[in-house]
Amino acid sequence: MLNDTLFSELVEASRDLPGNRWAVGGNAPVMAGRMATEGLAGNIVEEPDIHLILEYPSGASWGNYTSRRANRYIVHSDDHNPYLDSMAEFAKKLKDFDPDLLVVGGLQMMDNFPFRSGERDALLSRLADLLSSSSPQIGVHFEMASFVEESIMEDLLYYVIPYADSLGMNEQELPNLLSLLKGSNITVLSDPNPRVATVLDQMREVYRIINQRSKDSSAESDTNGAKAKPLTRLHVHTLAFQAMIVTRGSQWKNTMSATAKASLTANRHVCGSNDIDPNKARLIMDDSFSVSRREGSQRIPLQETRPVSCWDEEDYEICVAPVLVCTEVYQTAGGGDNISAAGLVLQI
Repeated sequence: MLNDTLFSELVEASRDLPGNRWAVGGNAPVMAGRMATEGLAGNIVEEPDIHLILEYPSGASWGNYTSRRANRYIVHSDDHNPYLDSMAEFAKKLKDFDPDLLVVGGLQMMDNFPFRSGERDALLSRLADLLSSSSPQIGVHFEMASFVEESIMEDLLYYVIPYADSLGMNEQELPNLLSLLKGSNITVLSDPNPRVATVLDQMREVYRIINQRSKDSSAESDTNGAKAKPLTRLHVHTLAFQAMIVTRGSQWKNTMSATAKASLTANRHVCGSNDIDPNKARLIMDDSFSVSRREGSQRIPLQETRPVSCWDEEDYEICVAPVLVCTEVYQTAGGGDNISAAGLVLQI
């Protein structure tokens, strides 16, 4: 929103709306907040940027229109995050801090932002320098988001994804990434409730293509003088289930527990409660699922006493966990960040 005055008026008007609330937002603060909640603490920093989020439940009406699913609409006038303003200072701190994990998120703030020609490329190039020059012992997780502009997705394929050990995304972002990796256009709409077999096949293909690219570039250097890293962890969160692919022998541990933790966090965040109330939850995942859409694929039943299913394939392990879907929604914004962060906590 380029009209700062109008945005300020919207912020002021929102203060008096019944049921409104203020919460720390943004991909990085939300993921860091979840990690701190799970026992990993850091310095408290002030977040000055305001994002207005209008959340509405399934069945909500606006004039002649009725929502078929719970959703949200976000408006911001943020000039800081699109320019990655904290990156230079962060790079200085990173040298001495030597973390176990570096999380990259919030790059969707650069989507359709009115940059001058060449500005976004320059910013992402500096980010690529930061990621590629960090210690190989530092795990890098990139949390994707909803991108509309195809050119930024192409930039991410060049500047960010090659230097990430781990990727997190939802059921819409997965087919978008796969389409681009295969040389096609991104999809505007995708299935909001895909089958497990479909998601797993897409995950396998993303994993295979990215790692093949990494192998192909292993003897070469890109324009930054750095080599691509292999992808060793892929986490896809959907409304109905959580799925992870983790390379055997990689730095990521406790895959079954991490998948379960991500699933439970999905319910806790959306319901706004640390306690899971079975009366406010339902399973929408089928009683069994196929591990692939290929004919004759194994079918795995959902066991109540052991709901997380894990098995080995090729050089990786796959884990799938059903989600106890919250039926009394408190907040959906930040759901993916909380879910991904909860899974990462147990794997580093």
